[in-house]
Amino acid sequence: MPRDFFANLTPEWQRHNALRSDYARRQALVEIDVLVAKALGLTLEELLTIYRVQFPVMRQYEADTWYDQNGRIVFTPSKGLVGVGLPRKAKPAELKEGTHYSIESPERSEYGIALGWEDIKEMQEGVVRKTYEDDTLPDGPWETTVTYQAPFFRPDREEDYRVAWEIFEKQRNLA
Repeated sequence: MPRDFFANLTPEWQRHNALRSDYARRQALVEIDVLVAKALGLTLEELLTIYRVQFPVMRQYEADTWYDQNGRIVFTPSKGLVGVGLPRKAKPAELKEGTHYSIESPERSEYGIALGWEDIKEMQEGVVRKTYEDDTLPDGPWETTVTYQAPFFRPDREEDYRVAWEIFEKQRNLA
């Protein structure tokens, strides 16, 4: 998310206000959690305890959800996000189904192959592309390509809660 995103918000909705990436939407949810916790009079430690105790499945999914440099989910084990990102292991059967991948990096350049998260997770630079048939629009199926930019990262929700809490505390103290 651009550093000046919030500074450029206006009272009227504009197209550029949309949180377009998976990571930007995730970050907004983190901030909403913190704001609601503060509104309810909870402490940061209470918010962290609630997250740890009440949301173990979410914690498990988040612990292994990875994003690319553009904020797209490149891998997640989440059962609610089937088909998002790459599978954990390459699935050659996907090639028969019309899904294929390409990889372009200093170490490797291949096209029309099966790839899995385990094949790319250590990439420090380059791109991976996933091309597949998308049949979710009224005009019928069409081919779409998603590009993932390395290196990939895994955020830490508890640390993000701490950072957001501190920022909101500073803003409150300035008011």
